[in-house]
Amino acid sequence: MTYRFHCILLVTVLISNTPAKIINVPSDYPRIQEGLDACMEGDTVIVLPGTYEENIDFYGINVILASMYLQTGDSKFIHETIISGAKEEGKTGPVITFSSGEDSTSAVIGFTLKNGRMPIGGGIYCNNASPRLLNIIIKENRAEKGAGIQLYESSPTITNVAILDNRARWSSAMHIARASSPRLNNVLIINNVTSFNAGWLYCEDFSNPIFNNVTIASNGESTAPLSAKEKIRYERGDRDNIDPARLHGMHISNGSHPMFKNSILWNNPQQEIFIKKYGDPSSVSFAYTTVKGGVQSIINNDDAGQILWKKGNLLSNPKFIAPEKRNYGLDNLSPCRGAGEISDMGVDDRWGGILE
Repeated sequence: MTYRFHCILLVTVLISNTPAKIINVPSDYPRIQEGLDACMEGDTVIVLPGTYEENIDFYGINVILASMYLQTGDSKFIHETIISGAKEEGKTGPVITFSSGEDSTSAVIGFTLKNGRMPIGGGIYCNNASPRLLNIIIKENRAEKGAGIQLYESSPTITNVAILDNRARWSSAMHIARASSPRLNNVLIINNVTSFNAGWLYCEDFSNPIFNNVTIASNGESTAPLSAKEKIRYERGDRDNIDPARLHGMHISNGSHPMFKNSILWNNPQQEIFIKKYGDPSSVSFAYTTVKGGVQSIINNDDAGQILWKKGNLLSNPKFIAPEKRNYGLDNLSPCRGAGEISDMGVDDRWGGILE
């Protein structure tokens, strides 16, 4: 299925930051990294459809890396332009690395990123960098933590992104740490599986992400069931000694304060969110958001923080169009239609169906 998206924002960015040159891959350079290495500040690298087995690093140069989606607005180029982690023996790493102070004039636009392999950060690794991630699919990456996206001291803008089928010991979709405050807009997070700890997302160390029109659904629990002893502990409220990955989808600790607006959290592990008693108090806030189980789905470990349940929240089934086909747009009869602060809750229909 082909979708066309408006590119007004992207065009505005290019006009206001006229690039010194445009480099084309593979016509000018056969590899994406070679194209980036040839760039000066403000340049643009355009990549033609194909699969590029590379691990990319921006090395502190603020440039735009884009598929032909940037020029056409045709979502087929998101699917057809793939950066896949290098398969050569001994070569591992995130698919894309930002670790040298890159700012919002750096951008990745219109790709599928897959097969990253790294202890920390499989798909995208940001350390002291705040690029823009626009209209991309991040899937099938592996890591100890942060298999989809890993953030340290980074506050990227993440818009029109799907994060799915990533695997980690903990924090399979995202690990947000060390005073990172990303803004996620119109993001789909599905089917990420954790084998040990911290569910689909770990938010810690004074990090304050904002989730706006984000759909988080069907992310997997640890494959190991609770033992009989753990079940007894859980039922009596002694939760400190239970592997949290078996209980929740998102882990919050040490002075972190994520905020959900106009979003949907549905069919994730038994407990959607776990606030851990560690370091400074944390909180989580919801407004115009659907949460399966409501406040009861949040474990506030020994009153470790605050649950700010603001106006406009729902507990009703969001009625996705066809989740079995990975279409997480809203059915016409969904209670989430028109229930957001301005329009609908969750991702829009175009991005909700990007994977179908």
